[in-house]
Amino acid sequence: MSDNKIYDFTAKTFHGLEKILASELKKIGASEIKTGRRAVSFQGNKETMYRANYEIRTALNILQKITYFKANSSEELYNKTKNINWNNYININDTFSIDKTVYSDIHKHSQFAALKTKDAIADFFTENFKKRPSVNIKNPDKKINLHISGNKCTISIDTSGDSLFKRGYRTAKGQAPLNEVLAAGIVMLSDYKDIEYFFDPMCGSGTILIEAARIFMNVPPLYGRKKFGFHKFPDYDYQLWNKVKRNADKKINKDIQIKIIGTDIDPELVKIALKNISEAGLRHHITVHNKDFLNTKFENKNGLIITNPPYDERIKSSDINKLYKETGDTLKKGYKNWSAYIFSGNLNAVKHFGLKPSQKLELYNGKIECRLIKYDIF
Repeated sequence: MSDNKIYDFTAKTFHGLEKILASELKKIGASEIKTGRRAVSFQGNKETMYRANYEIRTALNILQKITYFKANSSEELYNKTKNINWNNYININDTFSIDKTVYSDIHKHSQFAALKTKDAIADFFTENFKKRPSVNIKNPDKKINLHISGNKCTISIDTSGDSLFKRGYRTAKGQAPLNEVLAAGIVMLSDYKDIEYFFDPMCGSGTILIEAARIFMNVPPLYGRKKFGFHKFPDYDYQLWNKVKRNADKKINKDIQIKIIGTDIDPELVKIALKNISEAGLRHHITVHNKDFLNTKFENKNGLIITNPPYDERIKSSDINKLYKETGDTLKKGYKNWSAYIFSGNLNAVKHFGLKPSQKLELYNGKIECRLIKYDIF
């Protein structure tokens, strides 16, 4: 990978965050940006790829395309994969794994397609070098990505290694923690500019608070991560990577005026949130209290609420409809002139809010269909 050669990449994300991801990619100088389903394709050089891994908040991983071909049978998939010069991507002493996404009537069994791909890579090495790299599913040096749609096959290498939602600050987890990429996306979909107060009243393990603080302060999302997939690429450029990190870190500004506050009714969750906030280096910038949000008051401030109340999926609430109704009542009575964004996967319970939404966006939390609903409180 020479410094100015242009490569094809795909950034994977959650359904509903594609537009935000595309705008983030534009900011770092990516070109030929096209949004797809839970993915955005783009072009860029090695520096673009390093920046995408370090600076993009809404990407789950960054894949670099190796090749594209059509395969109308498993044999054709095997032969065309074996024809790739794998020596350019995998060292004989590396371990590797195959990640697969298959929507195809030809390649009905995704596991079999992945197996054929693995065999082709192993056989390429055995035939050329009398030796082959080992497979390691848990912690491979190289992750190869196989994407099949019908007869169209794309083979890529994962430049990220561990998924980019693993920011490194979440040492403790609550019952149903929100994915960091999703939390960042939710904040970026809100009107978070020009506010004095940012408040998550059901903050759980603190993910929304931490991601919001990092956005306000320009802290790169992967700040503090030591290892990426590209570190093991044959043409890894240590100086270029250091330059990318330095330039991004220079923009950090922790001297902000926004007050960032969280509360939760569960004292155990408050402990977990504080631990994670500490781990993220934000102890002096985020305040968290153990208290019930219902019947609280905080009027006429230029404030924004973003919260992810229980859905009754993993966290059970004794009466979810009542909880949502009382949350809506609290906002109506106690939070005049605020904006609130409620992220929920219980599409029935949100009807009990009793407030008129000014915006609704469809998102997914894993397999759960969710809505991000905005309420302007007058």
